Amino acid sequence: MVTSDLPIPGLSIYQRLLESAARAGAGMLSHVVLVARQSLRAEVSQARSVLDRDQLELSAKLLESHTQRLCECFSDILLAIFRSQGDVTTKSDSMSEQPLRLDQLELMDESQVQERVELARMLQHVLQDAELALPELNSYVCALVGLDRVSPEHNPLRPDSYVKALQQLMSEMKVPTQVRALWLRHLSAPLGVALRDAYLQWSEQLRSQDVRQVGFTVIRTREAVVVASDKGRSGRAERAVWTPEYRQTVLTLDRLRQLMAGQADGVPQTPKQAFAQQFAREFESQSGTTASANPTGQASDSGFAQTVPAALEALQEMQQLDTVVLRMQQRPASPKGRADTRPQGAVVREELTHSAKTMSQVLSLEVVSLMVENLVKDTRLLPPVRKAIERLEPALLRLVIVDPRFFIDKAHPARLLLSEISQRGLAFGSESDPDFDAFLLSLQRHVSPLAVLNIEGAQPFETALNLLRKDWDKPEVRDSLSSHIQSAAAVLGYAEERNLLASQMTASLMDSPDLRKVPVGVMDFVCGPWSQVMAEAQLKAPAGSGDPGGYKALVNELLWSAQPELTRKDMGRLTKLVPRLLSGLREGLGLIGYPSTKTSAFFDVLMKQHHQAFRQQAKDEAASPTGLDESLLGSQDHWVAPAEAKASGFMVYAEEESVDVPKPVPVIAAPLSIPLAVGAWVELHVAGAWQRVQLSWISPHGTMYLFTNGGGKTQSMTQRFYERLLSEGKLRVVSDQASMVDGALDEVVRTAMRNSIAADREDI
Repeated sequence: MVTSDLPIPGLSIYQRLLESAARAGAGMLSHVVLVARQSLRAEVSQARSVLDRDQLELSAKLLESHTQRLCECFSDILLAIFRSQGDVTTKSDSMSEQPLRLDQLELMDESQVQERVELARMLQHVLQDAELALPELNSYVCALVGLDRVSPEHNPLRPDSYVKALQQLMSEMKVPTQVRALWLRHLSAPLGVALRDAYLQWSEQLRSQDVRQVGFTVIRTREAVVVASDKGRSGRAERAVWTPEYRQTVLTLDRLRQLMAGQADGVPQTPKQAFAQQFAREFESQSGTTASANPTGQASDSGFAQTVPAALEALQEMQQLDTVVLRMQQRPASPKGRADTRPQGAVVREELTHSAKTMSQVLSLEVVSLMVENLVKDTRLLPPVRKAIERLEPALLRLVIVDPRFFIDKAHPARLLLSEISQRGLAFGSESDPDFDAFLLSLQRHVSPLAVLNIEGAQPFETALNLLRKDWDKPEVRDSLSSHIQSAAAVLGYAEERNLLASQMTASLMDSPDLRKVPVGVMDFVCGPWSQVMAEAQLKAPAGSGDPGGYKALVNELLWSAQPELTRKDMGRLTKLVPRLLSGLREGLGLIGYPSTKTSAFFDVLMKQHHQAFRQQAKDEAASPTGLDESLLGSQDHWVAPAEAKASGFMVYAEEESVDVPKPVPVIAAPLSIPLAVGAWVELHVAGAWQRVQLSWISPHGTMYLFTNGGGKTQSMTQRFYERLLSEGKLRVVSDQASMVDGALDEVVRTAMRNSIAADREDI
């Protein structure tokens, strides 16, 4: 959040802009609600059924009765959101900003799904209306907050702040979910127009105040380059049947939710849906693809055939199964006499689509197809691994026709198999990596044969999974790696505990008035290495020990000896103290394995203070407290002893020695700015080359991280080191998800969301 103590040139203008925009929010919302109420009343008059009319009437009355409170509270909520949005690291809990995941979708009901779609549609609509005016405002606001390039997320006045405010306000007012969704639909258009006008006005206002705009930066990411260059190499042909228009008709968010809940083929909720299902059954019973369902070959005697001509007009209004049927008939056939060169997955997908009997089967095929497509296009996996996943698609398509548990059961053998392949595939950043050939050979041996099997259940996938794990998980290797990781984690966990205790001791020492009377070098030593010594002694001593080793008492003597104006008054005490003091310091530093070269460097600083006491200081000679140089203090935030560093592969900055020196740390650092979970994969730039490692362990307080590469070698680092590598481009996150399959399915949810937004409102 931008606060008054930040050195931002345009801070006062920025704060006045936010406050003015928030105050204007009440009037803006009043006009927006007025237009929305008129639009809602118009829809009431056009309602086709009594039930629809009653629901619309109720929503219109509720909006009218809540208008005053909406407008009264909007400005305060808007200002709070503006201030929180100024901090781009703040995690938003707004539904309009957080991507929807598959496991969340499973827990939502129809009204919640509808609201989620309306929120997304509203944001899209508002963005479209404001897109001509918003970039200019972004350039002014980013200049006010001190940026030299446009960064849209730093503009709190962006449209999603207003959408979030509306969502929050309606939730606090306990407005029913279905009513909220309807309100959002009618509020979107007037809100977009109102924001466009406001953005133009604010830009003109800032221009008149001589605020200079900042420029835009166009960045082409490495991932975009890889995807562009890799396009066409996957061998995945475009699907004529599964066009974007077809997907828009079939896979919407609500239908995906119904599939996850096992309701896609449930009891029809409307006469239109009942007619659609009856038409589908009749059509299938008279087609050659359903002979097994009607072995006699006789037409159904349901009497439905006589209703078809009269129902053609009604069919044109439906979006349940008619497009599916039509597109099944419009598939381009392979020329006679010419072999089908398409991938086997495309051929099997088309055959199964022809014979699909229910909407759930159609949806299942589409979800599997999109999931595999997402994995095949994911350039984090090497091309041979993606090809192996593509070869698995026919088996997965056949599976979901008979066993839809694949989508809802994360422990399903087929899902575990796909997850195992993709997650283990992330271990390899290059085809020349050790063990990659063996990994690929195991896929060809155990996974590829599934493509030609007659899948009737999960058993073939379970067998393949067991065989792969037998190849990959050698008990002796697994046990050795597990033991190594546990040993390294134990070492780092102890180091973290010592650092936490040392930081607490440092905080206590900082209250001592004598600490501020000594040279900087001595103060750094006491709050750095010596706090580690005291913490180490405390951890190793029996519980309840007051001052194990006497290292805390030694602090007072050290501070006294480093003040020449005091020691000159009692030279006898100083003479007796120095040998004992140096001996005690060496003993304590040996306890933590402090490097001897750095011990000598500190003693040089301390001896200079002692020598000043043995000679009369000239009256005009100014005291010159000498601090430790940067190489002695180091820049790591946690001390790791040499033996601990060796056991865990501890990494330090290149300009420092192999083992860093503890630096005064008053508090434990904050969590990662980009949080990772155990199992995440990252790439490190080490010794001029990129290597891929997996996060194996996070310390209890989140300050240390242990990574393991494919060969079992461990590397560890502090949070501060991680963030430095990240900022310098020497570390990049490959995957922060525990399962690539979950990520691919979440992307299917986003596709369904886009389809729902693009679909006619009548279809949602």
